[in-house]
Amino acid sequence: MKTYAEKYEDFTRATVELAGRIQSANAAKFTVRWTLPQVTMALQNLYKDPIFHTKFVGNTLEDNTWSYGFCALASVVIYEMFGRDEVWQPMAIGYKDWKYGSVVFLKDNATGINFNTMGEHYPTAVPYEIGHPIDMYKPKTPNKEIFLKALYFELRNL
Repeated sequence: MKTYAEKYEDFTRATVELAGRIQSANAAKFTVRWTLPQVTMALQNLYKDPIFHTKFVGNTLEDNTWSYGFCALASVVIYEMFGRDEVWQPMAIGYKDWKYGSVVFLKDNATGINFNTMGEHYPTAVPYEIGHPIDMYKPKTPNKEIFLKALYFELRNL
């Protein structure tokens, strides 16, 4: 049986691969310094950092449980960096719709891929099919500027 850390690394590899597929489909629309796979890897690295994790996720990494809020922050950042509405349909699963809570994610317009940098650490597969479109600025994203500074620092160190 795989440990939480092993499952996380498997998820990271799969998510970076999805990011690569989305990058390929939208390359002409992406005008930032970093690629979507690089930003995805940086977010995965940050999520593993205990200080960052505790500040932005709402629990400690040692809890080995799903987080609250990180998917919204990560989705807002990716949405803003990589094409906004031209590339993405912001989506969410509401608290009342799924027993594990709400999930904010992005649906790529070109490929139809549901993209969530943190979704697969839940104890079961995220039912993206029950998601619904949202206003991307509706999710609460406290400390977004601090979050961005940490992300940019991580990206410079890749």
